[in-house]
Amino acid sequence: MRARSGRWAPGHEGLDPGVVPWYRIGGIAPRDNAVLHVVGVALMLVSAGMVVSAAVGAIDGGADVWRDVGSLSLVALAGSLIGVGLWTWTRVPTRQSSAISFAAVAWSWLAASVLGAFPFVLSGTIPWSRFDDALFESVSGFSCTGSTILTDIEGVPHGVLFFRSLSQWLGGMGLIVLAVAILPALKVGGLEMIAAEAPGTTPDRLAPRVRQTAIRLWSLYAGVTVVIAVALIAVGGMSPYDGVAHAFTTAATGGFSTRGASIAYFDSALVEGLLVVGMLYCGANFALHWKAVQGDWGVYRRISEFRLYLGLFVGLVAMITWVNRSQLTGLSTNLRQSVFNVTTLLTSTGFGTSDFTRWGPAAQVVLLLVMLPGGMTGSTAGGMKILRVQVLLKHAAREVRRARHPRAVTPVTLGDTAVPEEIVGRVLAFVFLYLGALLLGGILVVITGADPVTGISSAAATIGNMGPGLGRVGPASTFGEVPRLGRAVLIWLMLFGRLEIFPTLLMFAASLRWWDRRRSGVRPVARGR
Repeated sequence: MRARSGRWAPGHEGLDPGVVPWYRIGGIAPRDNAVLHVVGVALMLVSAGMVVSAAVGAIDGGADVWRDVGSLSLVALAGSLIGVGLWTWTRVPTRQSSAISFAAVAWSWLAASVLGAFPFVLSGTIPWSRFDDALFESVSGFSCTGSTILTDIEGVPHGVLFFRSLSQWLGGMGLIVLAVAILPALKVGGLEMIAAEAPGTTPDRLAPRVRQTAIRLWSLYAGVTVVIAVALIAVGGMSPYDGVAHAFTTAATGGFSTRGASIAYFDSALVEGLLVVGMLYCGANFALHWKAVQGDWGVYRRISEFRLYLGLFVGLVAMITWVNRSQLTGLSTNLRQSVFNVTTLLTSTGFGTSDFTRWGPAAQVVLLLVMLPGGMTGSTAGGMKILRVQVLLKHAAREVRRARHPRAVTPVTLGDTAVPEEIVGRVLAFVFLYLGALLLGGILVVITGADPVTGISSAAATIGNMGPGLGRVGPASTFGEVPRLGRAVLIWLMLFGRLEIFPTLLMFAASLRWWDRRRSGVRPVARGR
């Protein structure tokens, strides 16, 4: 059985290389395109978020309500039309490589960021001549970085400002994880897509089916967000608007705030305490949280990464408190500032209560080091992830032992589990690429005109999805202090950090391979029945 000339028979492409169906272009079937299909889904989800934000803007009112609601509605309409078109015109092939799955996620992230930039310029928040700044703000949102170029946060229309926080919530657990949960059509290659958005050494499967795993992850994520919002409103005294917006960015460990002074605006130890608990929870592995919800509370004690996570938190708080003993007067003030700032940087959230760039050099060096590890694998936090740092340290210790006992067989272990050498090699490659990208990005930002402290710390803050850095990009400043070309470099570092190095590189590798096939007119090789 084969396809007739000029017609399409589902499932029989490639049986007769001489027959070219109507939809083939240069030997490539555009309908079988996982990348465009996933991009379409991402655009639809982002457009739905804009509709919700427009409703918030309409209810809130304000002087710019029509521009606020109009800009979000217009972009939502355009995004939904493009998204529905791509989704209906294409489909996910029955067989696809992991590289294509990772590339699909990366391109969908970039497409969502581009679409999310338009409300900023259409609402007049950012002029059209600086669309790259709008793109910076949008990428910072979806990547959960929290770096901003906006100087007057309170002057931004409330609908656009709400979408700014919502973009971090969508990016926290991942647009494609949500799509896998609600669209069974994406079940093919779904586990690879989940791994690309919630990256670790290996993806966690919480259920036999990938869709069930995605549903459980998003259900827990949404439930935690509701708990944080209720706590901030009912206990912390925030308004519903502020409470929900900060719940979005706390659960996503993103750090965007509805206030220019960030959390310092509320000047409440109770609010800070609630946020510390929320950030620490969301900076841990959500697979552990799900098992705990199911009744296995001992899972936290058994996992060495979680023990190291809490150990780092306690140790760093003690170190910063001791280093700042002469800088911050009063033990309670010192401890309060140390706890909050260590938490917000360790979990890569980026909320601010004080300008830590005014602290002493020793404290700033410690804070710069805090930016590297980040949270746990399987969390919404950025950074290299504590598990990778743990494997790196174990590998280094093993090499020291091997120097003393060359014939000894000493695997890298985490608890009672031996880590496969393939995973160890992958971790080492990732850490090398991560630090290389950080150093290269920092150098490029310095070349564009930034001072060395600002350049290196801004690179560390963006690739680690931290938000504020040191120098001229501290909590009291904006990334508008970085030269324009430097901000273009930081946009890519944010994507590298959120999607991690390998999916972003595969984004280009898979696309180049597709383009080479298209140019050469390569057709699928006929296979026998």
